[in-house]
Amino acid sequence: MSQNASESSVQSSEEATPYRFEQLAKANAVLKKTLDILASEPELDTALGHVLRVMTECLGSPSAALWLATPDSDAFHVHLAYYKGEVFEATPDGKQLPGPWPQGHDLSWKTHICDRHPTIYDVETAPELTPRQRQFMQHLGAKTLLGVPLLLRNEIIGSFTLRFMERREFQADDLELMQALAHYATLAIQLLRMAERDREAAILEERNRLAREIHDTLAQAFTGISIQLGVAKWLLQRDPTAVAEIIDRVESLTQSGLAEAQRSVWALRPHDKEYADLAQQLASSVEQIGTGSPIQIDLQIVGTPRLLSPIIGKNMLRIGQEAMTNTLKHAQATTLRIKLTYEGAIAELCVQDNGRGFLPNVDTGGFGLISMSERADRIAGQLTIHSQPGQGTEICIQVAVN
Repeated sequence: MSQNASESSVQSSEEATPYRFEQLAKANAVLKKTLDILASEPELDTALGHVLRVMTECLGSPSAALWLATPDSDAFHVHLAYYKGEVFEATPDGKQLPGPWPQGHDLSWKTHICDRHPTIYDVETAPELTPRQRQFMQHLGAKTLLGVPLLLRNEIIGSFTLRFMERREFQADDLELMQALAHYATLAIQLLRMAERDREAAILEERNRLAREIHDTLAQAFTGISIQLGVAKWLLQRDPTAVAEIIDRVESLTQSGLAEAQRSVWALRPHDKEYADLAQQLASSVEQIGTGSPIQIDLQIVGTPRLLSPIIGKNMLRIGQEAMTNTLKHAQATTLRIKLTYEGAIAELCVQDNGRGFLPNVDTGGFGLISMSERADRIAGQLTIHSQPGQGTEICIQVAVN
């Protein structure tokens, strides 16, 4: 190489360096602004529309679209479109988009999807286009198409496609910027998916919580009502004057059950004064459910009662109430013993009857045992169930109360 040629090469390189820095600075500014919008914009389509607009403005495209993959299919559908400076959201049938857009799920020219990198398509010569697609693009005046895939590990979740009215070539930096913007869009879509899954899980957990609360509280109230009405029916033939007192009890149980149902629906958290004193709550519950019952009920408190955290107190109480309710409804027992023990850092509640018993490992289709198990898990308690047909039942919940 001659000295003049060498000097010319150096001069060209020096002239290209500022341009290169300018392009990098421009690309970094675009990426930073896009990332800021994706991080702060709560509406996904607004954020994706920004990415679509930035891509078209950076490359001077008059129209573009975001295609998303159809679940469990190789097809794609238009989700957003950019046309005459505005971003539009597609309807499910794609018929409400302004301007000329292919209907249905037509994205068969997808070399960029198969090869997983941005691809330039010459409308006149690209073998990927069918004659109908080529005719459609030529009718629009489009001469170049650019496809940019949305990649999520091994999954293709969509594609950006941009139209140009002249034959275009793109620098590697331009294609890298487009792919980086597509990665940002993919991140936003994935975050939305994760948030939706978390939302559905939270809804399911809340539904299960409400089911437990309503079951545990109303089941006890209705069992008490059933017992009282049974006694009233028996007394009606023997001592009608005593029935009025029983009706008062039934009314009290009804009001109590309604209040607990309202508490569950509104998801009010327990107050310390209500559930911290488990011994007092348990005594009130035994009195409420046992009044008028033909079963002999014995409550024993062992050790010095102490205040518990509301969540522990409430869940231990609900487990005990469920066990008592099951005894009254199903066990055909004559005695029911409830024992609450405070020993050091441990609180233990046991409910024992001499009824007909059951096989704990056999699924009876009921919700009670499931509810007790879930409550025990919630407070890191140890739930034990001992029962055999004809040998009664003992249910204990032991919790470290520290």
